[in-house]
Amino acid sequence: MGFRKPLDYHSVHHQIYMAGVELHNARNDGFNQWTIKQDLHRLKWLLDEIMADAPEFADEAQFLKEHEQVKMWRTLTK
Repeated sequence: MGFRKPLDYHSVHHQIYMAGVELHNARNDGFNQWTIKQDLHRLKWLLDEIMADAPEFADEAQFLKEHEQVKMWRTLTK
């Protein structure tokens, strides 16, 4: 049996991004926005739990450092 990647990153990314768009949409009422935010919190908690138990990989520190640099540049260029 071969490797099976159980996640389609682009699909999940798009769904979460669109939830963020709806969360910040001024036409949505607080009830709907709160429901969206609850879902996002639940996803974050699930990811935090999974990542806490995950092994560390050789290139992981470099990957995270590069991401932090991108975030820093975005902040500085605003």
